[in-house]
Order: sequence, then C-alpha cells, then structure tokens
Amino acid sequence: MDQQAGKQNAVAVKLPTFWAEEPRVWFRQAEAQFALKGVTADETKFYYVVSALDQTTAKRLIELLDNPPQAEKYNTIKSKLLQSFALSPQERAARLLNMSPLGDRKPTEMMDEMLALLGDHHPCFLFKHLFLQQMPENIRIVLAKEDLDNPRDLAQRADQMWLSRSSDYRISKLSKNKPTSPNTMETVSNFCFYHRRFGKKARQCCPPCSWQQENDKAGCPQ
Repeated sequence: MDQQAGKQNAVAVKLPTFWAEEPRVWFRQAEAQFALKGVTADETKFYYVVSALDQTTAKRLIELLDNPPQAEKYNTIKSKLLQSFALSPQERAARLLNMSPLGDRKPTEMMDEMLALLGDHHPCFLFKHLFLQQMPENIRIVLAKEDLDNPRDLAQRADQMWLSRSSDYRISKLSKNKPTSPNTMETVSNFCFYHRRFGKKARQCCPPCSWQQENDKAGCPQ
C-alpha cells in the first residue's frame, strides 16, 4: 500500500539536477519534495534520485545502477553519493581556514557558508576569529570587543555595521560628485539602501525611497 501511494504521487515530484558540490543540501531539498508530495516508497525515491543524476555522476555509480539492492535502494544510493561527494572533515576545515574574502556578500551570507562547513560541530572561539578575519578592519575592531557568542547574532550585528558603512560611502561619493545644496544630504538619506549604494544602476528598490520622485523632478533618465 505504501509503495502504491508513493507511485501515485511521484508524478508531481520534480527534483533539481544533483549538486555534486553540495550533496547534503541537495538531499535535504529532495526529501522535502518527497514529504510534500507524500512519496514514501523506497523504489520510487531511488529512481527519482537516479533520474536527477548528471552523466558524470551516473557513471561513478554505474555498478549500483546496474545492480540495485532488493531493499533499502534509496538509503543505499544516498549513502553512496554522500560518501563520494560530501566534504571530509579535513576538507571542511581547510575551507574554513581559507575562506574567500567577504567581497560584495553580506556578513550573514558568509556566516551561513561557514556554519554549513562546520556541520554538526559547535562553534568555538576560533570560529569567531575566522569570521572576524574576513570583516573590514573597522567592523572587526568593534565586534572583537562585543560579547556575542551566538554566531547568528554576531553576523547580524556585522550586517548592521556593513550596511551602515556602505550607505556612508555612497553618501560621501554622491556629495563629492554633485554640487552641494542644503537639501542634498536630506534627499540622499531618503533613498533606499539600493539607490544609495548603486544609484541609477540599482536593480531593486525598497520603500520608503524617493529616488523615482527626485529623478522625475530633475528630468533624469531612469
């Protein structure tokens, strides 16, 4: 009965192509789809995973695909894929120690990546140090003195400072490039984050924002 119910609902399941770089994340999404659609049959889940494999990955599992076990098909292929593609503890540690620079990412985005690499391990004082290393100096100095043990709280605080720093930079740049007037700073402060930072190149806009209104008054192209 269980297998029949799984097959009846399986037609509604659409899995993304297997992510060799993030197999654990992929399986979480696949299993969420199975749960939402009521797919519980072992064989049905197995063949949906097989259908989501790219050619290179399928080749590596050809022996299993040619001769699947009689039972526990899904758990077998899941274990095989995690064993083949999931990062080892040494690889996760190496990535944490050699994180890419913050760049245009928000600190919370970097924290998400670091916590994913940490896995089931509890963050320690060294983890906080590795995160702070990637922050701009002015943010790093302030946060190093704050008593924030929760990594999410630390990242949220860094976000606030990072956004404030970006807004200040944008306002400073605008003030240097445009004639100043008593209303200039007030006008800029009424822009949303995206228009303060990117100006006319902004692809998003969050209310309240006076960008459209101010440019309509000035007759500027959008």
